[in-house]
Amino acid sequence: MFGRLVRPSVRTFSRVRPAMNAAADLKQIDEKLKQLQEESQLNLDDGSLITRPDLWKGLPDSKVFELYQQRKTLLGTEYKRDKDELEAIVAATPDVYSAEMATQLYNAEEGDMFRNEPNFQSNAYHRSGGFLADEIEQDEYDEYPTEVQERVENFRDHLEFNRMAAYELPLLTKYRKEYVPPKKGEKPVLYRYTKFFGESHPGERKVSVSVRLSELKLTPEQSHKFKLLAGVRYDHATDVFKMSSDKYPEPAQNASFLSDVMDDLVAEAKSHPEEFADTPLDKRHTVAKYKKKQQRKRRVYEFPKEWERPITSGSRKVELKQILTE
Repeated sequence: MFGRLVRPSVRTFSRVRPAMNAAADLKQIDEKLKQLQEESQLNLDDGSLITRPDLWKGLPDSKVFELYQQRKTLLGTEYKRDKDELEAIVAATPDVYSAEMATQLYNAEEGDMFRNEPNFQSNAYHRSGGFLADEIEQDEYDEYPTEVQERVENFRDHLEFNRMAAYELPLLTKYRKEYVPPKKGEKPVLYRYTKFFGESHPGERKVSVSVRLSELKLTPEQSHKFKLLAGVRYDHATDVFKMSSDKYPEPAQNASFLSDVMDDLVAEAKSHPEEFADTPLDKRHTVAKYKKKQQRKRRVYEFPKEWERPITSGSRKVELKQILTE
């Protein structure tokens, strides 16, 4: 009733496709050969290489960087990064570290920094010698030398201090108070700090504390126990207890530590002092200290007689009076 549907044979298409594919391949090969022929005719000094970053890879390193600068100068504000350009620059670097630095610098162009500024005006820049060179500062030698800039900066500092002395210091007179020395026994503990002006020194953290034992208002038994606890830090000749600390990095921390130690010593001296009333004091460190001082004072160094050379008026070769008055 119905006729049989006849499907086209596979052989029919198999005869046509190879011919079409062969023609397309031949055309693609011809275009590739033509492109290679054109590229082979390019010279290193040819200006057409500037706009062809895909041909830079494999060129000498100096030539790659020269083409990179010329491309930025030629395109100016229309310059855009190119993947082939970055690959050529990275290939021209000597090591991995230089390649990483070149990649970072390439991705942070000067043009982007200018474009991000809100008051950027492209008309104020031109394209001579580099990307976005300042039209006003072409030679880069229109500033003062470093020494002159330092003198100007010092002069400005002096002006600032003079303004403070003229307008701000007189306002501090309302806080002026007369110095009244503390009464005896009112503030017996003395803290001493060290300061090195103009420089930082590890000795600045050291703090020393001294107190006269008679000003602590202790009983004889408590004073005796305090001297036993103090040891070599107590001077029996001057009745002064002294100790220092540089244990912590800050002077305030060392002062707080010494204050805690003083409080602990006084509290311990007041705790059952009668138990140590018969314990003798060791004064050898005080005796040795002042014995050394006495021996140092007694030392007399006599000038050797064989070193003496009599000086006469004729033996003087230099007139000091004339030199000093000139």
